[in-house]
Amino acid sequence: MKIKYKKITFHSINTDLEIARPAPSTKNVPSWYRSMPGVVDKIQTIKKCVPFLDSLSLGYQIPLSADLVWDANKKEGRTNAKESIYTNHHDVQSQDVVIPPEFDPTPHKWSNHWYIKTPKGYSTLFIHPLNRMDLPFYSLSGVVDTDSHPLIINFPFFIRKDFNGTIKAGTPMIQAIPFKRDKWSLNILDQFESYSGDKKVGHEVFEPPFGWYKKNHWDRKEYR
Repeated sequence: MKIKYKKITFHSINTDLEIARPAPSTKNVPSWYRSMPGVVDKIQTIKKCVPFLDSLSLGYQIPLSADLVWDANKKEGRTNAKESIYTNHHDVQSQDVVIPPEFDPTPHKWSNHWYIKTPKGYSTLFIHPLNRMDLPFYSLSGVVDTDSHPLIINFPFFIRKDFNGTIKAGTPMIQAIPFKRDKWSLNILDQFESYSGDKKVGHEVFEPPFGWYKKNHWDRKEYR
């Protein structure tokens, strides 16, 4: 049976320029993850954690279209790109946002060059690339109803105080994860009898052979 894929469309606003294109996150799994061992001293590393890999490969990533050379003293960057890479904002715009102390509180915003459209009933979560603590910036999260929103979406970010160098073209600015808007209600069961699970299953999970979750419960996610 032929699989029918939902379609997310990225439409360039600069069709006369060759701009780095968004791509499935599966195409941009970081090199440090690819090169790390799966087992060390008979102990599984996070390389064997399928949920962790799912987070790295979920949805799509919008890359930086050109090198951005950042000057920590001037708190600004320069680029040879023909199009805008980022813009500056006033501190007051995010003065009450709590950020880690290693980041400068001055807000900036990544310039996005793509209109983003999803099918009716689908929104998009825009989030800092998941588990990418190695990046010298932190992009704020947001949700946009991209099935009806008509404008370009830009992405606020903060940069590390100690970063002085180049953010390379192709570095993911943001991870875009489309999702269906459903209505939910909360159900909490916390009385009478505790949920103890299955002790046999627990043994299977933590004892060899490994890969229990992947073999029994994991559903492959596909983004093309």
